[in-house]
Amino acid sequence: MFKLSDNAWWERYIAELNADGHWTKAAKYFSGQIQFNHDNGHATLAVVAGRAVAAFPEGIPLGAEIEVGGPDEEWQRVLDGKIDWFEALSPGLGRLSLSGNTVAAWRYVDVMARAFDAMKRVGKPASSEAASYSPPGKVSGKEISGHYVVVDGIRVYYEEAGEGDPIICFHAASQDTLMYRHVLEGLSDSYRVIAVDAPGHSKSELPADGPFQSLTRHAEFNERLMDKLGLVKPAIIGCSMGGNLVLELGARRPDAYSAIVSAEGADYTPTVSEFFLDMLLMNGTDIIGAWSRSMTGYRTPPDRARDVVWQISRTTPEVMRGDLTGYGNFDKRDEVGKIMAPVLLLRGDADWLVYQSKVEETASRIPGSEIAVLAGTGHYPMTENPLEFCETVRAFLEKACVGKASR
Repeated sequence: MFKLSDNAWWERYIAELNADGHWTKAAKYFSGQIQFNHDNGHATLAVVAGRAVAAFPEGIPLGAEIEVGGPDEEWQRVLDGKIDWFEALSPGLGRLSLSGNTVAAWRYVDVMARAFDAMKRVGKPASSEAASYSPPGKVSGKEISGHYVVVDGIRVYYEEAGEGDPIICFHAASQDTLMYRHVLEGLSDSYRVIAVDAPGHSKSELPADGPFQSLTRHAEFNERLMDKLGLVKPAIIGCSMGGNLVLELGARRPDAYSAIVSAEGADYTPTVSEFFLDMLLMNGTDIIGAWSRSMTGYRTPPDRARDVVWQISRTTPEVMRGDLTGYGNFDKRDEVGKIMAPVLLLRGDADWLVYQSKVEETASRIPGSEIAVLAGTGHYPMTENPLEFCETVRAFLEKACVGKASR
């Protein structure tokens, strides 16, 4: 019998939900019904003030406020732990759809996402979090110092450590310099490593006209920032939004960089809908936190997985929306072939958002580019797996002869 039609499975599922302290906390003020539509009918889960109180494998006559539906084979992927709430609802990646009060579903996104996570645990033994532990990064011992510089009338914060050939790092959407703390510590034995808070992020001022809405605006700004800092042929590193950004920078100034590392980046990322962007203004902290948790890899230690969620949740919803507007509208497929610097496209194999074929397609348009994959790592490799990230970057930079003259 298909599990969503099986009363015994639903009883075990209710017990799993109610034993999950994260879910009961998220659902504390949620009361309502969630309907799960499948090939042979639908089932309904009733929740009252943070407790799953009943399940109806045949559904209930009055329906439910929130409905999630799709074919049995897609539900089976959820039950097997191969796909979660975010991937299942992502066009082109999953085949589930949301209906009913969709705004309520995103208002209580942590309830929904954790409810999906619980499905894969029903009837299975608890997994060992330490089974595939990602080792901590190395520390150079170089002092990290913070500075401000004014660019286009905007007071911008950056951190740096070490001496030698420069590396400048650009963070992901809804992040800041903290994302690169392990890189500042790990590569500053051989390089001058700089990490920048983009305008409106953490300690950098918000532009007078609001958050940047395109990566081209970020690129123009960061070109002037690098000129202001007097950087000559720096290596540039970016992640996600920043990973896309460094590709655009490389295409705009083909001779300006000694090497480019695009982590979790691609030249075409049409990934977010206008509805999703609007929901960020309503409930951005919960949405972006649950989204980042979804994209964290299975080798990531619990403390670093918490770091990912904490870091990304500190940005304002308006800035989150601006970042992901730029990310979702990014298309430089016709431009990246201009890049002349050595390019490394680095991804974690547990990142469902920037999947392998997307990176390979990008590489096919950049002559001479290389791909590196970190096992068990997700969308935030410099936080999740700093040792392997820094070692991979260092090997690439040495191959590109970056920094050899200063050592």
